[in-house]
Amino acid sequence: MATILVIIYISEAILGGSIIEPDLNVVLPLMQVNAAVWDGAIWMLFTSMFLHADILHIGGNVLFLLLFGTALEEQVSPKRWIVTYLTSGLVGSITFLLLGGDAIGLGASGAIWGLLAAAGGMRGLVGMIFYGGLNIFSGGGVLAHAGGLLAGLGLRFYWLRSLT
Repeated sequence: MATILVIIYISEAILGGSIIEPDLNVVLPLMQVNAAVWDGAIWMLFTSMFLHADILHIGGNVLFLLLFGTALEEQVSPKRWIVTYLTSGLVGSITFLLLGGDAIGLGASGAIWGLLAAAGGMRGLVGMIFYGGLNIFSGGGVLAHAGGLLAGLGLRFYWLRSLT
């Protein structure tokens, strides 16, 4: 998944004229524009989780994806990993839609929070608190993070119950 995110970011950078901070107008139809989603552009809930605003955004998300994604890879099948990523990302996008007003968002953070929660469960709370401290850099993304976190915890507990 990290490779996919980087390839998409490089494409954004080429189209947007800068590897450091691309012009996001080129990907605006794929970003989560809440007003547009309410008007029927529901694909934005999915496509926005593969886009990033600048090199620091993609760098941070890929770093945490590698940390938390690898931890979850050791615990679940590849199918459950991708289900966790996509479900957490979508729940994060929906949370951002429902509570974010007319905001515009993008990024993989909701999905990554879901990976963290699914990998660590309640014992990962310390990690979640640390990562939560990083929300000072997330702008309005905190809503997507919270939605992804809840989705990841829900999936973890569902899978643990199915084992018993």
